[in-house]
Amino acid sequence: MKKWQMGLGVLLVAGLALAGLFINGGTEAAKGKQGQGAAPTNQLSETGQEPAKGAQPAAPKPGFPAPDFTLNDMQGNPVKLSDLKGKRVLVNFWASWCPPCQAEMPELVAKSEKYKDKIVFLGVNLTSQDPKADGPKKFVEKFNVKYPNLMDVKGEVGSLYQVTGIPTTITIGADGVIVDRHMGGMSGDQMEQMIQNLLKE
Repeated sequence: MKKWQMGLGVLLVAGLALAGLFINGGTEAAKGKQGQGAAPTNQLSETGQEPAKGAQPAAPKPGFPAPDFTLNDMQGNPVKLSDLKGKRVLVNFWASWCPPCQAEMPELVAKSEKYKDKIVFLGVNLTSQDPKADGPKKFVEKFNVKYPNLMDVKGEVGSLYQVTGIPTTITIGADGVIVDRHMGGMSGDQMEQMIQNLLKE
């Protein structure tokens, strides 16, 4: 009788030990699956939300923030593009020797007068490509350009905006994002369409 009780006790102890191993093993397996399914901390925040993505990089094309720059106007006053944020801006790259620049200028001047209360017009003279030192000044006087014209003496802004042909005209919304870009001379109707697109922003 005692031997039978002892044998039963041994079996009971062994059974409890095996049950303990099974429970622990199941718990560790569950932990392992949970670890594999959890996102790395560099992908999810503590709240389980994706981290905010960084601001879109500036680029000289529609849909991207306009690259910032600072240039002096013809009177030597610095003009910084980012200081104009909150306003709609039209930037026209030109050179005094350029026939298409000359051809479109009367219409561009007329548009600048018509929309001067709604849009900031800026000219950017590619000074590094203008062979005559007095060329830009004579150009502005000839066409009676009243809006600021900036001097890109080193050609840095032309390169920044990847200007490969002139004139090149870029419109920028009040949020600082480029709306349109046009390379080549424009008719009055083309300018008007570009301006209307800008005013929608």
